[in-house]
Amino acid sequence: MAIIGPTTSGKTAVAYELARQTGAGEVVNLDKIACFKNFPLSSGVSDALEEKGVKRHLYEILEPDQEVIPAGTYIGMVRSECAKILAGGGLPIIEGGSTTYVPALLEANKKAPFCAPIVGLRPPAGFDIREKIAKRVAAAIESGLIDEVREELKKYRNSYVMNDTYAIIPIVRYLDGRISLDAAQEEIADRFLAYAHRQMEFFGRFPEIVWLEHKPSELAETITKIVALLKD
Repeated sequence: MAIIGPTTSGKTAVAYELARQTGAGEVVNLDKIACFKNFPLSSGVSDALEEKGVKRHLYEILEPDQEVIPAGTYIGMVRSECAKILAGGGLPIIEGGSTTYVPALLEANKKAPFCAPIVGLRPPAGFDIREKIAKRVAAAIESGLIDEVREELKKYRNSYVMNDTYAIIPIVRYLDGRISLDAAQEEIADRFLAYAHRQMEFFGRFPEIVWLEHKPSELAETITKIVALLKD
């Protein structure tokens, strides 16, 4: 199965809790930036790394100066990991929100089905997405985001991950003395908010996605709904 959705929708927490609840779940990454090493806070992969008791696959498999894995190649890797998990008696749970890899997964799944159901998580109506993003940005900075970028900037300034990651670009400008830290935080939040809207618009083109509204405070209820879908 797969759990997709826009940034801040709670995909990671749901995927890992579902894996624990089922007792056999293993999570497979579907986020492009989460493939890169050395940037756990910048990429958000720190959320997955903090989850305990669950096997995870295809996180941090690239060096920061390597090229992005082409979508078709990556989905082949995902399919291979899922086959291995199933062969070992596990339940593969694909998780991510990449506007590159999610469509590739859905197209590949149409041609040769291997993933069902495909669950999309979205915030309930009226949910303040920007406020949640701003809090996540502040927490990342408190946890060492600036030091992470500063350290990797010495070696990887011209890398893809350094020049295409929403949480990094404004921090680099801050470290270069071009904007204030407050301005960098605002820019990161604005970038992620715009991306969340693009994700929802993009994913809305795929009728096979089963959408669920999800509140972080109602994790158990969301898990119950997904387990019911798995049984259908």
